[in-house]
Amino acid sequence: MKYCIHCGKEVLDDAVICPACGCSVKYDMPNEGSECKNGVVPPYADTYSSLSIVGFVLVFFTLIVGLIVSIIANNEAKRTGSLKSQSLSKAGIIISSVMLGFVGVMFILFFIIICVGLVYW
Repeated sequence: MKYCIHCGKEVLDDAVICPACGCSVKYDMPNEGSECKNGVVPPYADTYSSLSIVGFVLVFFTLIVGLIVSIIANNEAKRTGSLKSQSLSKAGIIISSVMLGFVGVMFILFFIIICVGLVYW
């Protein structure tokens, strides 16, 4: 058994069209402008978009900018249907959110230590 690259449902090995979504389950390049019966345009190649790569890399240098670019890349990946770009942009969002939370907690702890230290001086 194989799986549809568009909806993920299981299809027969000799199937040409997915019975669930109506998209072609062939793994060759689709014709220009071809659509599934549900209106989904099949992707030509599921690769990482440059926006999702830039967002992921920026997360490690500038958290806020990386988060914003990753969110934009995630929305673009959802619109185009690129699963690889979507997963990379989600990773950027998760990493930047965790790191921002960590930086926030450290800032609060540092502020408390400074305030308590000033009181006892």
